[in-house]
Amino acid sequence: MSKEITFIHAADIHLGSYIHSTNLSAELNKICAEATFEAFRNVCDAAIEYQVDFLLLAGDLYDQEAKSVEANRFFNEQCARLQKKGIEVYLIAGNHDPLRELDLFQLPENVFLFGGDCSEIQEVVDQQGNLLARIIGQSYRKRSESRKMYSTFTPPDKTVWNIGLLHTQLAGQNNNYVPCSVTELCAQEGIDYWALGHIHQCRLIRSRDPVIAYPGIPQGRDFGEVGVGGCLLVRLGEKGYVSNINISFIPTSPIILKRIEVSIDGEKDWEPGNLADLEDLITTRTKQLLQEDLIVSGSLPAAEVREDLCSGFIVQWVLTGRGTINQLLREQTEEVEAILTENLRQRLSTFRPFVWTDSVIIHTGNPLPDLESLQEREIFREIKGIIDRIINDQVVQEEFINSIGQIWEWQTDHENIDEDKLQLNEEILREILQQAEDMIIEDLLVGGDNYED
Repeated sequence: MSKEITFIHAADIHLGSYIHSTNLSAELNKICAEATFEAFRNVCDAAIEYQVDFLLLAGDLYDQEAKSVEANRFFNEQCARLQKKGIEVYLIAGNHDPLRELDLFQLPENVFLFGGDCSEIQEVVDQQGNLLARIIGQSYRKRSESRKMYSTFTPPDKTVWNIGLLHTQLAGQNNNYVPCSVTELCAQEGIDYWALGHIHQCRLIRSRDPVIAYPGIPQGRDFGEVGVGGCLLVRLGEKGYVSNINISFIPTSPIILKRIEVSIDGEKDWEPGNLADLEDLITTRTKQLLQEDLIVSGSLPAAEVREDLCSGFIVQWVLTGRGTINQLLREQTEEVEAILTENLRQRLSTFRPFVWTDSVIIHTGNPLPDLESLQEREIFREIKGIIDRIINDQVVQEEFINSIGQIWEWQTDHENIDEDKLQLNEEILREILQQAEDMIIEDLLVGGDNYED
């Protein structure tokens, strides 16, 4: 009979990499420089607090542009803390820290780094020598790995929990980061839990038979990595009972990057009429932000964490909606954005946790009539129908993306971004379509009765 085991699954620590923001004060710059270190310390704190049996690190412990003696020493110091509590650490090298780059210090005795030539099996035993689990892993030998590593993850039996440690994009057609699919991982007999790394958002791909999970990045570093970062706390009970698998999310990021939309539409017969009103509106939204539950709701429950975990927020304010102030905002957009950014930085400087305005982006429009009443006209129903088809019909969506030119690139590989192209994802696509719909409606309405149903 297998015993209960508890472990933390983390990945993509990127120790020593920096948070990207603009014109930070000296104090905030120091906090941002230390954020990835603090996030990993929080991971280790959680391992100690929950008395886990081991810690899994699924690749990219270091960042190739920020790897340093300091980062390596810090990692060893944190592992020494875990060793005193009897916690083992199992890690693989990813595309940012392939094996040939992991050579600064000798690893602590409680740390096992999987090799890159072939998959290896590590047995986890208790103090009495009883086998608790097996961990199977393999490291990257270079920044790009086309080998189907998972195909050799073959445990000898199913008597205990078998865990696969893999750094992959989970894209069968991408030969840069261990090409594989969900179907292929599910077909690999004997693996109960796939502990994946590489994708920087927390994703529970499958919750059972087998579990396939990404913990996400513990500390976001730019506005492609917004929200609360963290790791996964996993409890596996007696083998063979799916109800004995419990997974929860542990937030670890000391700094949270947020992109927050603020509508100029107003409410209760009031809407902003000048920049001072806008600053008041954003200040109110800031107070709401500090009162919000930091854990994003989703399929995973949240584990308890310290109340003082969050040091602050770096926010990109996006002004949306339609109002009379739009004409003022649009007359000198760049200057207005710059003024609002600077004023907000000063105005919000006393908030704790801190709130730093990275930028203000204006995506507003002139007031329109009630859109529901417009749907009574055939031409507006057709416009709405076209937009819906582009969003919901994959074939039509692909045709639309191809038609908007070569300057756009769909975000399928966050590691190989073409800097000469604009990045496109579902959120950005919906935003483009919404703006296009508003512009078409506005142009038709400006034309008055010159259009025909």
